[in-house]
Amino acid sequence: MRVVFQQCTKFSTSCNRAFLARFLKPVMNASPKEHVVKQLLKPVGLNVPPRPNIKYSEGNSWLDLFDGAKTEERIKELEIEFAKSGMYEMATFRKTNGKLFLSPESYWKADKALYFPHLSGRTLSSEDHGNVEDVLRGKTSVIRVFSTQVGDKISREYIKNTELGIDNYENQSCQVIDINFLENKLKSWLFKLSLNNLKSTVPVQRHDNYWLCHREQIPFLMRERLLINNVYSGYIFVVDPNLKIRFMACGPASADEFNKLWKVVGQLSKEKK
Repeated sequence: MRVVFQQCTKFSTSCNRAFLARFLKPVMNASPKEHVVKQLLKPVGLNVPPRPNIKYSEGNSWLDLFDGAKTEERIKELEIEFAKSGMYEMATFRKTNGKLFLSPESYWKADKALYFPHLSGRTLSSEDHGNVEDVLRGKTSVIRVFSTQVGDKISREYIKNTELGIDNYENQSCQVIDINFLENKLKSWLFKLSLNNLKSTVPVQRHDNYWLCHREQIPFLMRERLLINNVYSGYIFVVDPNLKIRFMACGPASADEFNKLWKVVGQLSKEKK
């Protein structure tokens, strides 16, 4: 009986070690690859349109732990997540100056374009929670997404170009939406304390379209698909009335990039008619 117990103990211990080693694999393999700046060719976005109360899932359920294929897939996902740490993001931002990719040559056609994700949050004008897609539906929208002051600054260059002397915040062809991503609970708490200060820095007429949304609503791998994972940069989406992403940009904007984006907005306005 003692021999049987010892054998079972050895088996249990070896299984635990194998199980643990399996899930430590992402940490061991977390060697980041150097970021390569490429021009966008394929549409960016999600396959399904946003809808209220949708919750994007991340990771495996308890039952999935016993599914070999799903577990291996999750391990690969974790390898990517561990590799792209905060230090990696900072180094990449410094190397690229926030220009993580180059905008497409032209906008994506409606039948090929993918959807903007569901996001909920509050605006500067109201404490009530709402869904961002509700204000996007039926309109052409230029959306700024940022989490930091530097991301806010460089993404604003696509709206206001001091070199050209143009301010498109009041452009009649579209609406401009600001989405300030709150990274975590600490930042959310700090924002509550400094909300009045933030309101004073944003023109009152912009408060209705300035959203505060928790970044964690969109899981890591979904942010990878949307190309918005680097917290230091700022991003621009052009979204059509059907909630599809038709154009995207990031990082600082040159005069040519500024003009390209607003040319796209003009073309989509004609398409709408």
